[in-house]
Amino acid sequence: MGASSLMTLGVRAMAASYAALQVTGHNIANASVPGYSRQRAELATAGGQFSGAGYFGKGVDVETIVRTHDAFLTREARATASLASMDEARLAQLRQLEAVFPTGERGLGHATSLLANALADLANAPDDLSAREVVLARARDLASRFAGADTQLAALQQGTREALRAKVTEINELTRNIAAVNQQIAGVKGLGQPPNDLLDQRDQLLAELSQHIGITTVAADDGTVGVFAGGGQRLVLGNEAQPLAVVDDPQDAARAAIAIMDNGVPLRLRESALGGGSLAGLLRFQNEDLVQAQVQLGQLAAAVTGAYNAQHALGLTLDGGPGGDLFSSPLTRVLPASGNARDAGGAFIGQVGITITDPTTLQASEYRLEADPAGGWRVTRLSDGLVRAVADGDEVDGIRIAIGPPAPAVDDTFLLQPVTRAASGMRAVLSDPRDLAAADAPPANAENGNALALAALRDQPLVGDRNATDAYAALLADVGVRVQGSQTSAELSRALATQAEQMRSADAGVNLDEEAARLIEFQQSYQAAAKVLQVAQSVFDTLLEVTRG
Repeated sequence: MGASSLMTLGVRAMAASYAALQVTGHNIANASVPGYSRQRAELATAGGQFSGAGYFGKGVDVETIVRTHDAFLTREARATASLASMDEARLAQLRQLEAVFPTGERGLGHATSLLANALADLANAPDDLSAREVVLARARDLASRFAGADTQLAALQQGTREALRAKVTEINELTRNIAAVNQQIAGVKGLGQPPNDLLDQRDQLLAELSQHIGITTVAADDGTVGVFAGGGQRLVLGNEAQPLAVVDDPQDAARAAIAIMDNGVPLRLRESALGGGSLAGLLRFQNEDLVQAQVQLGQLAAAVTGAYNAQHALGLTLDGGPGGDLFSSPLTRVLPASGNARDAGGAFIGQVGITITDPTTLQASEYRLEADPAGGWRVTRLSDGLVRAVADGDEVDGIRIAIGPPAPAVDDTFLLQPVTRAASGMRAVLSDPRDLAAADAPPANAENGNALALAALRDQPLVGDRNATDAYAALLADVGVRVQGSQTSAELSRALATQAEQMRSADAGVNLDEEAARLIEFQQSYQAAAKVLQVAQSVFDTLLEVTRG
């Protein structure tokens, strides 16, 4: 052992201290960078060298730079953030839905009362044209409010589709970036040391991705991670990303669905396959909350239209003619699935139709019609899953179902919407006040009997056991309960997500006070190592002088 060995010890000590200083400075510089994990220089004693007097140490080596990372805490932070984003996305849409149904004087219940009051005034002066004009104005206002609410719901549907499209664009950008970082990590895997900053970058991209869609990850031997949606569908594998797309729902093109593109072919994902994230929240709002609001509004519109039209038809106009419809007929729809059988021209072959027969027994629901494996047809009420066997001409919940001709193929399915868009385009059809049928038809012959009967509809049960005002109040209550429940869920899930992220940050984040202390420690270590080098130089100089002498 000589001066050169002591010099080597000093050089190694200085290099190790400098590496620790460099890592500490890197930590301080990135303390505010999202997703950065604290690093540390892992030092190890160099192997000793044997001499007759024993083993002499050879100093210290920098083995590697370690990234502080807890896989469990990271997974928990992603999972809770995904659920929080799902709840918050749904809540944001529900608050817009709540604004569609105002209370007080702007509500449908108030408009119904105004129409009833105008009809009562008409009963007191059935020949007064001005009183008749007021009735028509009130009828137009009521119809306009129904149609306006339906228009707003349709706009909210379109807005939800646009929000889904924006989220899918973000997801595709994130998965492409994850695939690119995977490629970089795989490229340096052979060097034998972990690319800590690239790993942090990938974890941050995964955290951002989990805000939009629930994910699971699987590590590969080459350092890459496979990323899969909640249902197991591949999003990223190695350096390849599988893009998502917004497509039309196969049963109702007005609604959006999410598909994963497999060699250019869209494969639709169920809502449950998304696991969480804002995509799942938006789809749940579209497929549950928005549909429920549409069918409840449509059920009320169809009931009001049916009751007033039926009663008005029983009376006589000012000129003695029979009363016609007061409101336009509600819109009913039958939507064939996009995969149903078609002819050579692309038109659907199988035909199904529906007609409202009893507005008072209509349900706030849509229905799915499909072939029954046991033969014939079956219809499923989607609000509660009730299944019934049906044949052509059967009546179910106030609607008559016509099947064919031509009859649908056995694989065909149809979405029946007796009330979903019943309020669409609702209008008061009378323009001449003389056409109001205020009088009773023979044998009663009362000049105001039908006006009184029309006014009395305000208090009669039209939707189940509820009158129109109470039915609208029930709609408001249902939306309110959904908003309140969603808000509670969002607050709870966000609190859990915040707690999980705080735990992850406490474990892997940078504490500036601790780093400042380490900075002083490693600075002193560096200075001491420099002193060793200085002493070694002095010893070496002394040896040179001795040899010269």
